[in-house]
Amino acid sequence: CSAARARPACDAATAAAASAGQLASGQGAPCTRESSARTRPTEATWFPANDGISACRCSSAKGAIDPCCAEPPPPPLGAWPICDPTPVRPVGALRVPSVPAALHSGGDDSFLLLDMERQLTLYRGPVGEGARASAIGDVAALPAFAPGVTIARAVCLAATDGQPSKAWLASGGHWDGSLCLSTAHGGGGLRLRLAVHSETVTCVALSRCARYVLSGSLDATALLWDFGRAGLAGLAAPGAEASPRPSHVLRGHGGDVLCVAVSSVLRVCAVASRDGHACLYLLRDGRRVRTFTSPDATPIDAVLLSDAGYVLLSSSAATALHLFALNGQRVWSARLDGGVSCLSLSPCHNALLLGLDTGDVLAWALFDRTPLITYEACPGPVVCLAVSEAHLLVATSTRHVLKYPPPPQAGLLTPGLVVARPPR
Repeated sequence: CSAARARPACDAATAAAASAGQLASGQGAPCTRESSARTRPTEATWFPANDGISACRCSSAKGAIDPCCAEPPPPPLGAWPICDPTPVRPVGALRVPSVPAALHSGGDDSFLLLDMERQLTLYRGPVGEGARASAIGDVAALPAFAPGVTIARAVCLAATDGQPSKAWLASGGHWDGSLCLSTAHGGGGLRLRLAVHSETVTCVALSRCARYVLSGSLDATALLWDFGRAGLAGLAAPGAEASPRPSHVLRGHGGDVLCVAVSSVLRVCAVASRDGHACLYLLRDGRRVRTFTSPDATPIDAVLLSDAGYVLLSSSAATALHLFALNGQRVWSARLDGGVSCLSLSPCHNALLLGLDTGDVLAWALFDRTPLITYEACPGPVVCLAVSEAHLLVATSTRHVLKYPPPPQAGLLTPGLVVARPPR
């Protein structure tokens, strides 16, 4: 019994395993409905179980819901990506003048790059020696970066249409504690300089609609800025407010705020700090609705919000990842051999991309950590990455930008959704 095709775990093999005591306790008897490689159940839904493992519950003819197995959700027939152990080599490589700090990948052969020297550059053409570079804006317009700040978390590139033609740069980490908003297209230029935090801004996040800007600081607070329906594009409109105030001040942290994330789809934002706690706030009124605690009691230095309703926390001190549902239930935890230097989600928010200090790049299914593809290791530690439907860009501390094929995403499932119904 499965969401899209019958599994061996629900036929006679599972019944034998259950009799041998191999089924998880509390899961009940295995599903005894007939199954085959092409059988579709009446209706199947995957729910996260209490122990963080997804469980399948099938609707029987009488309407009863019976648990049948405690394995991760199965793929649709013929759609689940099979990870080939052969490493995939990069299809393009480029060496840039300075160490990258942020990347933004467009749908075509163009991408934006901000380096540690505060230079914003647009690259056009295939990634390689033939790529055409165009500088955007003036380096002197942005204040110098403060020492001791992880610049990759303190800057963020985002575009309202997914293309670099309408991209914006939100940058923190400056010595004067300011948050700078700049256009990352055309001639560029600094549009707004907000000096509200009392300490250095350590992290910045932009919503995909470019309406919300979230900043965290060493002063143990985070500021949420709402720029209305026009978003950041309204800063260039006549009559725009010269010095807007933050919509909400997000408090409640016992240490420096290290990372933030914002989702205009979920209408929430996440703020994580050095005290090992991550808090969830509503965009509407700034009210705190949930607190997540790192099981390792270590500082949280990376947080992601999936539009499917999940929160991912990363702790480099413990080299661990933890996935939580919005209700606070922990779905899974994983430990890695190397520290996680950067995280990103695929455009469908079902695939997780990890860049490690060892130079490895991992691609997992978000909900069960299934490896999707094996990438050849980079020549140095990964500092930032950007993924689109067309390609994956990875930047390293050795000033290399590598282009890989994107991870296969067809057939990735979201637990809790009905994924198969028989035709009427």
